[in-house]
Amino acid sequence: MNWTPEQRALLLRLAESGEIGHAQLAQARALGPLRPTPAEWRTLLDRMFAFGGALLLSAAAVFFLAHNWEAMHRFARLALVVGVLAACCAGALCARPLGTGWRAALFGACVATGAVLALVGQTYQTGADVWELFAAWAALMLPFAWLSRSTASWVLWLGVANLALMRALSQSVWWGFFDTLSNAQALLAIAAFNLIVLLVFEAFGRWLIARPTRWMHRLAALGVLAPLCAGAVLGWWQSEFRVVAASFSVVAGLAAAVYHRVRRDLPILALAVYGGIAVLAAGLVKLLRVENFLNMNLVGLFIIAASAGAGVWLAGLHRQSATGGGVQ
Repeated sequence: MNWTPEQRALLLRLAESGEIGHAQLAQARALGPLRPTPAEWRTLLDRMFAFGGALLLSAAAVFFLAHNWEAMHRFARLALVVGVLAACCAGALCARPLGTGWRAALFGACVATGAVLALVGQTYQTGADVWELFAAWAALMLPFAWLSRSTASWVLWLGVANLALMRALSQSVWWGFFDTLSNAQALLAIAAFNLIVLLVFEAFGRWLIARPTRWMHRLAALGVLAPLCAGAVLGWWQSEFRVVAASFSVVAGLAAAVYHRVRRDLPILALAVYGGIAVLAAGLVKLLRVENFLNMNLVGLFIIAASAGAGVWLAGLHRQSATGGGVQ
């Protein structure tokens, strides 16, 4: 028998709290090791080196190209980045489908796709805006991410797609990506896009990711709640953001209900809870008009008490989920 990492953590936690004795812990150790086995370490290192190598090789091609830009003919530059992309695709074809090598090679292809687009845009001065390049990169890497069914590839795709959306919605050259924070419609658009991604992965995650992890779900949830929370905080002072505040109230409430009762996911639940605390703290700042030491301390006490209470509640849910084997 081989204990899962979650089961090992639960057994050690029960032993530390005194809920199980040395004899029971020894029985559990006899059934299976309570430390990661050499095979598990080899698997972890295999994935780290494979994905790290693919990322570093793709990045090395970009830096080599940038350093030798003047010394290389434009066709030599194109041959270099296209060669890296072709090598990644060839590596995937030679690897076992859905294996570590397969997923790492396609992750490298996702990175190399961006290098090809950047080179074409710089060499031929296409006149495309920054957001168009990011959008094209996200669109072109989508087949590679889908074929790889790798969390790393999907996380890269989500990051690039969000950058494209933020830059497209930005109205300022100087503030760039952060200009979207001053526009209620932009915050709603970013949250809506990430909500669609979250719903897609909740419904079809088993076909999009080879291994059952929830990193994409949690990052997409962060992309939903973070802009809505920022807008809700601003909504206490600016009427333009009140629709964002209302949207945050609805979305955070639904997220708390769904990821507490229906599909237990503590990181997403924590995002909703602590986002709500941040919005309420901002409202308290406006209500008390923090201008003296007493009111400032009242706001601080509220934040400390609410955060501590939420932490205790979430820790209890974590223990409950670990005991029952629920999603965390």
